Amino acid sequence: MEIITSHNALDFDGLASMVGASKLYSGAVMVIPGTMPGKIKQFMALYKDVLDLRIPREIDLARITRVILVDTASPGRMAQLEPLHQNPAIDFHVYDHHPQQAGDIVGSITELHPIGATTTIMVEKIAAAGIHITPFEATILALGIYEDTGSLLFPGTTERDAQAVAYLLQKKANLKIVATFMDAPISDQQRKILQNLIENTEAYHINGLDVTLAIHKGKAFIPGLDLLAYRIFKMEECDAIFVIAQMQSKIYVIARSGSSNLKVNEILSSLGGNGHERAASAMIRNQDVREVADTILKEIKAKIDPPVVARDIMSSPVKTIDLYRTMEEAGRLLLRYGHTGMPVVDGNEVVGIISRRDADKAVMHNLGHAPVKGFMTSKVITIAPDTPIGEIQKMVVEYDVGRLPVVDRGRLVGVVSRTDILRILHGNDYPEDHTLLYSPDETTSENIRSLMQGKLPADIFNTLEAAGEAASELEYNVYCVGGFVRDLFLNVPNFDVDLVVEGDGRQLARRLAERLGGKVRVHDRFATATFITTEGTKIDVATARTEYYEFPAALPMVERSSIKEDMYRRDFTINTLAVYLNPGRFGELIDFFGGRRDLQKGLIRVLYNLSFVEDPTRILRAIRFEQRYKFTIEPDTLRFARDAIQRRMLGKLSYKRILRELILILNEKDPIPALIRMSESGVWTYILPEVDLEALSTTLKRIPMVLGWWEERYYGHEIKPWLIYLLVIFSQLDSGQLAAILTRYPLGRYAQGCVEDSVQVTHIAAQINSNAELKPSQLDSMLKGLDVENRIYLLLLIKSEDAWERTVRFYDLKAEVKVQINGHDLRNMGLRAGPVFKTILAQLYEAKLDGDIQNRDDEIRTVKQWIEKGRFQDGMVD
Repeated sequence: MEIITSHNALDFDGLASMVGASKLYSGAVMVIPGTMPGKIKQFMALYKDVLDLRIPREIDLARITRVILVDTASPGRMAQLEPLHQNPAIDFHVYDHHPQQAGDIVGSITELHPIGATTTIMVEKIAAAGIHITPFEATILALGIYEDTGSLLFPGTTERDAQAVAYLLQKKANLKIVATFMDAPISDQQRKILQNLIENTEAYHINGLDVTLAIHKGKAFIPGLDLLAYRIFKMEECDAIFVIAQMQSKIYVIARSGSSNLKVNEILSSLGGNGHERAASAMIRNQDVREVADTILKEIKAKIDPPVVARDIMSSPVKTIDLYRTMEEAGRLLLRYGHTGMPVVDGNEVVGIISRRDADKAVMHNLGHAPVKGFMTSKVITIAPDTPIGEIQKMVVEYDVGRLPVVDRGRLVGVVSRTDILRILHGNDYPEDHTLLYSPDETTSENIRSLMQGKLPADIFNTLEAAGEAASELEYNVYCVGGFVRDLFLNVPNFDVDLVVEGDGRQLARRLAERLGGKVRVHDRFATATFITTEGTKIDVATARTEYYEFPAALPMVERSSIKEDMYRRDFTINTLAVYLNPGRFGELIDFFGGRRDLQKGLIRVLYNLSFVEDPTRILRAIRFEQRYKFTIEPDTLRFARDAIQRRMLGKLSYKRILRELILILNEKDPIPALIRMSESGVWTYILPEVDLEALSTTLKRIPMVLGWWEERYYGHEIKPWLIYLLVIFSQLDSGQLAAILTRYPLGRYAQGCVEDSVQVTHIAAQINSNAELKPSQLDSMLKGLDVENRIYLLLLIKSEDAWERTVRFYDLKAEVKVQINGHDLRNMGLRAGPVFKTILAQLYEAKLDGDIQNRDDEIRTVKQWIEKGRFQDGMVD
């Protein structure tokens, strides 16, 4: 004979587990081992005809060969069936979700799962076996899970419990019935006990936790003590509740905990109790309630984990901002470092708190220039390093503040934010809004002195050595940084040298000039300088800036503290590389953010997830570098870029900044892939939505070829390639659209004039394409005053080979033809100096373009013929 049983004082999880086991063990008899609380009795009063439940005296215990024990493994909780576990002939199958305790039954099958309800184990097995269950059975099983998981809200609830409930709902479990028994009203007797428990509560504050003991002395046994414990737990709002009730000759203890630092099953284990960390119970004989209470308090003091205090979770050192810095600067810092707020200081005193929300509002209302002082919250609530986490949480809620400075003897030593508290509550599952994308690898040691010596011109290399020596004399550290270092590794010529100094960049530039000669231009506002060598090489020297203050001051990392902050402000990891220049360490690579590795892998990677929010122009730069080096935008970086595009971050940029980035892209050797990438990604919509790039693709792709041809054929002309691309891009626009764009984008006088003249070039191209009889002098007249960019643009508009050859022939003539006679020759021919000289030389030039005259003799002969015909009579000497 096989029986299915559970524990004394049966609850819905035990009952439901028995029903589930009956589906798995067909023919096994369900046996209630002992008492049933009131809510189970109420349920059975309705459904006893449906559920075939027996009591021990109704079965022949001697015939039992197997016991399926559910929701407990403790023989002491089997009540009248406890002797069965001492019979070696009986096979036990045990299914439970409570932690294993000493003395627990170990069967031929023992499954202990750390989940919210034992019923979940049964449901999983039923589903896996494809066993059919009725809606009524599904309802009982759901009731078991909902009760033991607090409707899936208790901390011990797992994903498996929720999946089991979802399965039962598919099987038509009736939640209305579940709710009826979950919210069952308490009886009059229970209400009297509840009132007595409330009147006899004792509150304790132990190791930072609030613990409540509720005591009841009575004679009769009243079931449902767990329900009363739960109600008091909610009313008291404490970290743990211990309900101690003397009923008949026994003492029953029900414990509930809301803190991971107080494990109630461990506290009650000395009293013979068991259960979970958050819910446990015990039954004690031959003791007084006071003795039991004192034992519980003693166990709490001995076993409770040390409380988490401010010191354990605070951020330190603290980034702060001066109260006179601007709101725009504050917002940028908060974004960069992922802070939602930052203390504001006046000297060494904390005078306020500024939040990212405050900064966003200020910028939104065009008040980014205003000082932090006017926007900060000046009422600062502080905490001590040993303030418990529970008290901190209450303060955050009570005062509705997002961060609390930690002050120790008047000194700011840290800050605890709302995020720090939530991270304690949620662990590693708490979603961070600030994510670092780089993988720092400071173990890499590489010296590139030989690489620098092999790739750099001798004058630049010698200047860098001199810069390191000068820095050491001044007790500074100096580094070459950024694109210069990046391109050294990529074998790309780049002699735009940038130096960053941990010290005063201006002073270093002056010292360099003293050592090497040359000139220095100082920019005091930004603490920067430009050193110009005697060979004319320009080297920019910047001071490593700290945009915030740290309290308490960080231990000096000497060579790496300031330079690391300076590099962290850069756009991509590949631009964060620095090279030490001081003697003894000259050529040592400094790579805080994995830039060297990303160079090797060909990846464009931002340093943190809000990088594009802080500066949306980085989206354009990412595309430019990706296409220039044939790299790939790293997946997370691409995701954050697309998110910034969708959030219209580019729309917040000034047209001046957009134009600057667009010009840099168009000045690339081949900007077409970048333009395509901009179009595909949606960036182009924020640049020039009026222009369809795809329609211009053929002409745009011809520009590099035509430019290369021009530079080779007419070497020496200074050309703005970006302007030629713009002329083609603007060719799609009508006059109204063009005027609007020229108003929008500050092109500058030369470029704007060039764009305005390009309209005329379109008409000239039409005439060249249609009229093969145009003389070179006529073309010269048409193109008079046009800049070189429009002359190249004209070639792009030529449609036939014949028209191309005629235009090129004209350009060749323009480059070769020179009038050889001058004013002196004209005076010798009897002409008076004046405007007539210009007219004569211009007409000679036209005739020479058209091939009517060939040399100096032809020029003199032609002028004499004009004089003989009286053509310049007014210009003759009297």
